[in-house]
Amino acid sequence: MIRLMFSVMLLWVISVPSHAMGSQDPADWLAMMVEARKNESYTGTFVYSRGDEMSSMRVAHRLKNGLEQERLVALDGEPREIVRNGEHVVCIFPGNEQVELEQALPSSPFAAGITGDIAPLASVYSISVAGAERLAGHEVVKVALMAKDAFRYSYLLWLEKRTGLLVKSMLTGKKGEVLERFQFTELSIGGDISEKEFIELKPGELTRHQEAVEKPIPHAWEPGWLPDGFSPAPYVSKTNHIMPEKSRSRVYTDGLTLFSVFVEPMADAGMPEGASKMGATSAYSRYLDIENERYVVTVVGEVPIETVKKVADNMHMKSLKSSS
Repeated sequence: MIRLMFSVMLLWVISVPSHAMGSQDPADWLAMMVEARKNESYTGTFVYSRGDEMSSMRVAHRLKNGLEQERLVALDGEPREIVRNGEHVVCIFPGNEQVELEQALPSSPFAAGITGDIAPLASVYSISVAGAERLAGHEVVKVALMAKDAFRYSYLLWLEKRTGLLVKSMLTGKKGEVLERFQFTELSIGGDISEKEFIELKPGELTRHQEAVEKPIPHAWEPGWLPDGFSPAPYVSKTNHIMPEKSRSRVYTDGLTLFSVFVEPMADAGMPEGASKMGATSAYSRYLDIENERYVVTVVGEVPIETVKKVADNMHMKSLKSSS
């Protein structure tokens, strides 16, 4: 459940000024969505499902004096919250236990953050405005981004007409099956938000600070294959909640989704060799023997299992011949 909560938060790191109202150009709508997530004030309740897990949360968001403030409150299970003030992100658990997180590169739909420039996306997705509907009391426009190959998923986005704020999204597989779903069930956009919706962060009885533990993959390591449109994302130091401390990682993005590649010595490995999948998230690990030393390569992200497996199977060192 905690991992799902982190995923919800990471999903929430993008979703929009109203300059394209009525536009039929999907580029305009995507640009609006990017801006609305940061600049609009809103409160609401949403549900997020992935695989067999489902979570409902309440959110309050605003931009105050140039500082983005947000509070996410879980409505299921144990009481827990995520509070963000600018770059300061803290998870609050029962007993006021607080875990401070570094701002991270998210790994979820829209993780890379759409810039509004759809030229790169258009080479690997068929992008269109696919109609209009009414959701959570708001008129919305549906934008479809359909994958042109089998190495990524397709996305359906429902954006509020006036602002472009993301109201609903679905991530679908190659057969059209829904792998992840996000949707507001109640949403209020604009206006002043009560100070009661936000909280001042105070030291808890037990505060743990997650340090930055990931390091970039040494330049000697490189993928021998990447899906079309994917390239390295700018390196950002980030907290690693999945892999152990000595892992090294690199992130690749097509401008919409991303996956991470981790390389670590066998003695520090935290995942067994093989594949696993939960909802849209796929992971695959394999061993590499380099000059009598064994390494573990793990690829994880919201792409099909075939993608992470092919990337991992083609990882190698530039100057050394590897064998598995």
